This record gives sequence, structure tokens and C-alpha cells, in this order.
Amino acid sequence: MPSFKETYDNIKADITKGEKNFNVECTMLKDGMQVEIKMGAKPHLVVIDAPPGLDGADMGPSPLLAILGSIGACIIAVTKFWAKIMDVQIDEMKVFSRGHINLGAIFGLDENMLPGYDKVEPVIRIKSPAPEEKINELMEKVFTHCPVITNFGGASAIKPSFKYRKSE
Repeated sequence: MPSFKETYDNIKADITKGEKNFNVECTMLKDGMQVEIKMGAKPHLVVIDAPPGLDGADMGPSPLLAILGSIGACIIAVTKFWAKIMDVQIDEMKVFSRGHINLGAIFGLDENMLPGYDKVEPVIRIKSPAPEEKINELMEKVFTHCPVITNFGGASAIKPSFKYRKSE
């Protein structure tokens, strides 16, 4: 398995070496609102659920919590990448992702409301011996290169399709 530096240098030498396709399989489970997600070649298994008030059994995070977790995890991962690229030491880092939503919009109770987060506010806390100006420069790179922030901001169209098969 190549190191980060080897991966970075290979892609820097030939940008096409950075092209990847990722696939995730989500399967509805019989209990409540549970969904099993298979990710990666290993595969990594995650169960997504809902709280009891939304017909779930609370056996895993909701899809909405998973979004907030993905935002925080991606900010941390991209910060670690850029810290290596910029030679910045990060001693501690936490991201507290906050999101606001009105569930009534999901239920179609008010068609004027956004059926998703209307506000997402990740709060990042970093401890580092680097000067604040260097951390500000680092975080500007992170905010402009984090794929989850980019995608969540609407840069990539989501084009759902479906195939129907009648049950017997």
C-alpha cells in the first residue's frame, strides 16, 4: 500500500492517476427504518436507522446525522492531507457539526420549507504550535478543497433513477 507522499507524488506527476470511482450499496433491512450500507472493497458495514419517534429502533445514526458526521470527518481528513502538504503540525482537532432542519418539510406539511438542513455549521477546533496565520492559510485550503463541503454545497448534481420490479 503506498504512503500518502507516494500517492500525492504519483497524482502530482500524472493527474489522471487521481481518478477514482466509489460505490456504496444500501439495503433496506426488515426492522424499522434500518439500512445496511456496504462501503469499499473490504467492505465496511454501517447500519443507518432513525430514532423511535420516526419508526426507527435507534440502532445507528440517522441519515441526517451521518451527513453531519461525514462533513466533520472529511474536514479532518482534508486538514490532515493539507497539513502534510504544507508541513503544518496539528496536535489536536475536533469538528462539531451542527445542522438545523424542520422534519415537517420531509413529511410534505409545508411545501415552502426546505426538506433538508437549512443551516449547517461545522465548528472546528485546532491545537497546533504553528502561527495562527499559517492555520488560517491551511483552513482556507481545507474549505476550498473538502469534497463533502463541495458536494453538499451543490457543486455536483444528484441524478436519482429507479428500476421497478413487481413483487409476487
